[in-house]
Amino acid sequence: MAAKCNLFAFSLKPKKKTPPELSQTLPLPVPVDGEPLPIEAIFTGYTIDVVNPVDIRLLCLNGGFGLGMLSRAFPVCMTNARDATRKRKRHLPASTQDPSAGMIEEPLCLFLEEAFFLMHVLNILCLKDTRGNTISVAQAFAKFRTVKRNFLACFCAYLYLKSKNWIIKSGIKFGGDFVIYVKGPQFYHASYIVLIQEVFDGADMQSSAIDGLDFQGFNRIAETTGKDLLFLEVHYPSALDLSDDAACLERVKDVHVAETFTKHHNYLAARNHA
Repeated sequence: MAAKCNLFAFSLKPKKKTPPELSQTLPLPVPVDGEPLPIEAIFTGYTIDVVNPVDIRLLCLNGGFGLGMLSRAFPVCMTNARDATRKRKRHLPASTQDPSAGMIEEPLCLFLEEAFFLMHVLNILCLKDTRGNTISVAQAFAKFRTVKRNFLACFCAYLYLKSKNWIIKSGIKFGGDFVIYVKGPQFYHASYIVLIQEVFDGADMQSSAIDGLDFQGFNRIAETTGKDLLFLEVHYPSALDLSDDAACLERVKDVHVAETFTKHHNYLAARNHA
């Protein structure tokens, strides 16, 4: 077992190029030049957008939060990509250009779980709707559960992975719930596709059960993209009323998360090696 773990850890190869402006990172956001937090974001009904370049830089370099709306990873203001190059690749209209900077005005999009983590756990994100009204933590939790059926399970899994110091991104591109990175996507490709299963009273909930055909498809995607599968079982307390938003938010700390691997790899060893 130890040999296999070490083999996997040493096979983790860094990307060939890491932009200098993205190489200095910290685990979590911290104030810049004494500027107070929180960061302001807008909930559009499905995504959470951060538009201030200073806030975007703070989130990207400290915890690897968010994804550029038009870019594959980081917004234009992080990589200094010029309008001509990005416009040619994305076929964007000239109206998106910022004449003063020669760059595209591109927001940073936070997915629901990381936005709620910044709100509820770190208390540095001020969320507003499109009319400028402030959304409280309880209101955000209820709204996010409406938008995403398994938001509670995903948020509990997100907290678990964040406690292990992984950089977490949305896994929708690969058919999973999350993908996780060592240090960040500017350093390494994603190591695992994360799939989340909800367990209540010792049995899988039908809404999250994965059958043999699903597993075969996920496994093929993982092998094709050079990743492994990580199943996280989210075990709810037996007395929890899953229809009660307030009770669910209060008892997040009582939810347990268990790991299931499809291969005999130690993903903590892979992360710590970097």
